Amino acid sequence: MNQLILPYQKNIKQTFDKFYGENLENIQIVDHIKKIFTNSNNQIFIWGDRSLGKSHLQYSACNYFSACKKKCIYLPMKDYKKFNNDILFGVEEYDLICIDDIDYIFGLDEWEKSFFFLLNKVLENSNKIIYTSSSNLKNTNIKLKDLHSRLSWGLLFKINSENDFIKKKILKKIIFEKEYNISNSICDYLLNRKERDLHSLINAIHKLGLYSFSMNKKVNLKDVNGILNL
Repeated sequence: MNQLILPYQKNIKQTFDKFYGENLENIQIVDHIKKIFTNSNNQIFIWGDRSLGKSHLQYSACNYFSACKKKCIYLPMKDYKKFNNDILFGVEEYDLICIDDIDYIFGLDEWEKSFFFLLNKVLENSNKIIYTSSSNLKNTNIKLKDLHSRLSWGLLFKINSENDFIKKKILKKIIFEKEYNISNSICDYLLNRKERDLHSLINAIHKLGLYSFSMNKKVNLKDVNGILNL
């Protein structure tokens, strides 16, 4: 049996403050997560396209509530092939359980049964659980109807992509805060040529910023094309 239950990785330093989002719905998601231990809802289901920050929110929740002396665990279900469903045994004892990419195990009989059992135990213990998925519950291939019903009991939120104006504002903010030697025109260039999801854009800015520090120079368009292979 390949059972390895570990708390979330504390070296991953995501926080709610670093969740770059100004969309009102996304801000409300953060607010509901922060209040999960003070309301009657035991679970939150967050869905949306990949690279929008769902995993970031999961780690942020673990960091936030760990500081409040809560026992937290983070399980990335995209890695479910690295272990079996026995890993869920005893997880209900954690105060906060963060299940990332749960949609990876939808349609898998044994995993679905194990999650249904886990969710019932979590509800019995009055502990909290946060799920993320790339698909809405209405568009999943869940076989176990009882699991689908249980997942629908809690709060359901869609995480939304920011528009280009907000993306550009966020990139400029990062450049200013990190004191990267990058001109604002680079942001427009990236928005037109780089993957448009915010996660990829932020990673690109950090990569360019580190280059500017290491070379002690201002990043120009030629540098951008070479560093990011555009």
